[in-house]
This record gives sequence, structure tokens and C-alpha cells, in this order.
Amino acid sequence: MLEANEYEALRHVPIRDGDLVCLSNDRNNLYTVILVREGRCWLRNLQTELDTLASLKLCQRIGHEGAAEWMQTPMG
Repeated sequence: MLEANEYEALRHVPIRDGDLVCLSNDRNNLYTVILVREGRCWLRNLQTELDTLASLKLCQRIGHEGAAEWMQTPMG
């Protein structure tokens, strides 16, 4: 996950396939970006593994590309 000072730096960087995002301010549900096309994102919920489509405007990046794989790695 990003540190507080990194959010501002990445605010203008486009969201890409593989990024870790949340929708609006809901940090309880984390998604990995499967595909970004024409202002929409295909997302996969990390907890439920269900897919959804969302407007790119609703997505907020909370992790760098590849962070989603780290979040899914079983601990212990």
C-alpha cells in the first residue's frame, strides 16, 4: 500500500492494468485492475474474487502495479 505522501504524487498518473485500487473512499473492498478501456475498469475484488465493471473516475489507486499479487499471497 502507498504511504500518505505517495498518494499526491500518483494522483496524476493514469491507473493501469495490475494496479491496486478502491472505489471512491471505500477502503474495505480492495480491487486489482484487470483491464482499463474507454474510461472503465474491469476489477477483481481481492476478498471475494468477484469481477465488476466501474467507471475510471471512481477508482483510487492505493498500490503500485504488482501490489495486488502481494496482497493475495497467503501468510504463514
